[in-house]
Amino acid sequence: MTHSQKNNESYDVLWEDVAQFEKEDLTKSALEVVRKISKKAKKENNSGQIIKSLLYTSKYALTLEEDAQLTIINDFKQEISKAESPTKNVLESYLANLYWQYFQQNRYQFYNRTKTETKVDSVDFRTWDVTTLFQEIKHHFGNSLTNPKVLQEIGVESFKEIINDQKGSETYRPTLFDILAHMALEFFKTQETNITRPADKFEISDPSLLCEAHEFIKVKVNTEDKTSLQAKALEVYQKLIGFHLSNNNLTAMVDVDIDRLKYVHQNAIFPDKELHYLEVLQNSSSGIANVKVANLYQYEIAYLYQQWGRTYQAKTNNEHQWKLKEAVAICDDIIKESPKGKAADKSRDLKSNILETNLQLTTERFIPINRPARILVNYKNIKGLKLSAYTITGSDLEKLNSLYPEPKKLDFIKKLKLVKSWDTDLKNEGDYQNHSTEVLIPELNNGIYVVLATPKDESTSFAYSDIQVTDLALVETRSPSEHRFQVIDRNNGQPKKQVKVKFSYRENYDGKTLSKSFVTDDQGQVKIALPNKQWTRIHTTITSGDDTAYFGEYYINQKRNISNKSNINYNAFLFT
Repeated sequence: MTHSQKNNESYDVLWEDVAQFEKEDLTKSALEVVRKISKKAKKENNSGQIIKSLLYTSKYALTLEEDAQLTIINDFKQEISKAESPTKNVLESYLANLYWQYFQQNRYQFYNRTKTETKVDSVDFRTWDVTTLFQEIKHHFGNSLTNPKVLQEIGVESFKEIINDQKGSETYRPTLFDILAHMALEFFKTQETNITRPADKFEISDPSLLCEAHEFIKVKVNTEDKTSLQAKALEVYQKLIGFHLSNNNLTAMVDVDIDRLKYVHQNAIFPDKELHYLEVLQNSSSGIANVKVANLYQYEIAYLYQQWGRTYQAKTNNEHQWKLKEAVAICDDIIKESPKGKAADKSRDLKSNILETNLQLTTERFIPINRPARILVNYKNIKGLKLSAYTITGSDLEKLNSLYPEPKKLDFIKKLKLVKSWDTDLKNEGDYQNHSTEVLIPELNNGIYVVLATPKDESTSFAYSDIQVTDLALVETRSPSEHRFQVIDRNNGQPKKQVKVKFSYRENYDGKTLSKSFVTDDQGQVKIALPNKQWTRIHTTITSGDDTAYFGEYYINQKRNISNKSNINYNAFLFT
């Protein structure tokens, strides 16, 4: 009986009861069980269960109480005042995050407030200005990292009840100190810039901050600017890197060191930081004997080369044309040296991204009948193209453009009537960069076509563009009393007289579809007096001999009644 009773009072059984009550929407009943768990946890000094029960109590308060946010904050403060490390540290981190989340949800309110010398209300954080709130968040995150030696001796398994664990994460966050430090860093690395800062504010202007790990922990960070989050972030990085250097945990150390280097590189304001960053990555990699770990720095070099390579422009910036190729070479070396490591997995993704094909077509929407034209091809990692021209109707073109996903479009196009096909070779320098060239479109008869392009050696990538082959063009002109359309010859601009023009349109936006036909005058014009109801979604069909063309969409405004009376509007403004 004693054994049975003990099992019934176990944490697992009690939390199962909570889950069941939640499932039945019995919030008050669930809260009673959570309070029971809290009492039991405090009696047994079980930090994980104490915190978990407080989190659930806070969640239920949002449902059961008014002004719940203030109540929750005060509950956390009360628990912190009674708790000891490490429970106290975890609660401080949660409290800081509660303030931070509230700011993120109500950012617009805080940025509309003026900074005050003291807190308007020392209890109600909702009345504070943004600088005061940030200082409070910074204060509690700082408190969460007190007694670091105690936190560094506690493994993450001690707080499994409140940790959302991922497979292998303990390798990079092995202790409670790691978890709390990285939670604090999420805030300290924020880009919020609207807090009030002193004239001599701290900035990452010292190149010595971008150095190898063993040197970085010795650098003196200027902390005179008490509002600086960057300075605080660097201090936390120093503590984390120093901790893992002392216990020789290279994997965790390199992970946080790379995060630190990327942060400093991103926010540094000193000159030549790109080259400085590259040099530090190279030195850090060569300074570690463990290839599997050192390759994490090598991957960052490859990633940096990829970013440089993306800046390549054939005519304006060709300095980094071959950096993508260098990045691929580094990725290949990493995969060869440590094929099952984290660096290798990331390198495979990066290499795949660099080597992926890209194809885009840009054409004129209208080209003359039976005359050669050009199409602009933007391509990446493609040596040659197979191009095809298919005839298509206007309604089928609308269907094609609405299809998703992309493979459905390719299937749709290949079912159309093929008119012409031709091949073309593309210049491929092997630099994995985007390039462009113009390709010839052969002579085509009057009609609407889809030009399809697929790589010669790869069938999954494709691009298409629709064109209309016609010698007709349509120009529109508006005036206060009428709307004019003029049909002209696309090749020489001469007006086309005695040409049939059919308009299909809607009256207003919700009216029925109507149509009207006209014949152009000696100037190739059709003049339409402004109607009583607006014409919308106008599509035109123009026929001149054997040449038929389609244009749209257009609209014609309705006729307005001009009144001599001038209305005067008065606006009132209320200043608070």
